Amino acid sequence: YAGVNSDLGQQLRNVPFHLEGAMQPRYYQELAVHAATDAIGKGKPRVLLTLATGTGKTFIAFQIVHKLFQSRWNKESPGTRRPRILFLADRNILADQAINTFNPYEKDLIKINGEEVRKRGGVVPTNAHIFFAIYQAIAERENIEGYYKAYPSDFFDLVMIDECHRGSANETGSWRAILDHFGSAVHVGLTATPKREANVDT
Repeated sequence: YAGVNSDLGQQLRNVPFHLEGAMQPRYYQELAVHAATDAIGKGKPRVLLTLATGTGKTFIAFQIVHKLFQSRWNKESPGTRRPRILFLADRNILADQAINTFNPYEKDLIKINGEEVRKRGGVVPTNAHIFFAIYQAIAERENIEGYYKAYPSDFFDLVMIDECHRGSANETGSWRAILDHFGSAVHVGLTATPKREANVDT
């Protein structure tokens, strides 16, 4: 089993980065991507990447997803299908920036929000591979069931949490409820400051 996992980590490392033009990843971006994919390859359910502001967290997140896509990684049976990924942020600007960065996979992207759900007659979108949402848009609100509950708890293979320190420090209940619902997915947290708040579980 350990051999299979290490083989998977190596397979993920071997997937080339998705680079446009003469763009090259910086050495620390390569290290971060490989650290995350190695951990995923070993079957670790929770991964935290602490990256200083300005190091290109969204670029790193995209490269991780690209490698998982190209290798057809998923949590049940790696190599059989592309993963379903939820990218969770706490502000629209962060979600929209991520959507722009993930543009090479434009046909596989969708944003979960009230407008999208209303357009579909109250049904959440499921016909994509990479789903973007701000947690406030999918969490429970007064008298409104959270959209996240419309997805089976095992729907996503991976949940990527941008600025995870901030989300978990604010409105902990809503944020935590979403992550708990998708607890069987691999969680990858991205943060610049994981311990800003004392006694906050991130």
